[in-house]
Amino acid sequence: MNDECTLREKARQAISGGRLPTRKPDRTLGGLGSGSTCAVCGELLTLTQVELEIEFNRHGSTPGLDTYHLHPRRFTIWDLVRHTLHARAPSA
Repeated sequence: MNDECTLREKARQAISGGRLPTRKPDRTLGGLGSGSTCAVCGELLTLTQVELEIEFNRHGSTPGLDTYHLHPRRFTIWDLVRHTLHARAPSA
């Protein structure tokens, strides 16, 4: 299995396991790594790497903000996977 296939599978697992949402982020920020763990691959985002931070507004009984940190390439793969899942979902 090549690297991209592996990362797509990790993104699918993160989504199906509830570790990443399938909807578009409410806000996306970029900058140097924060020392957080990538939500897709689980690797550390070092202080010298670029990272993307995606934020989702949480509504309902526990309003707030859910924040996830990703390597730029992992963000792109997650975005592709979530679009693919939406395209395959049956229409209501």
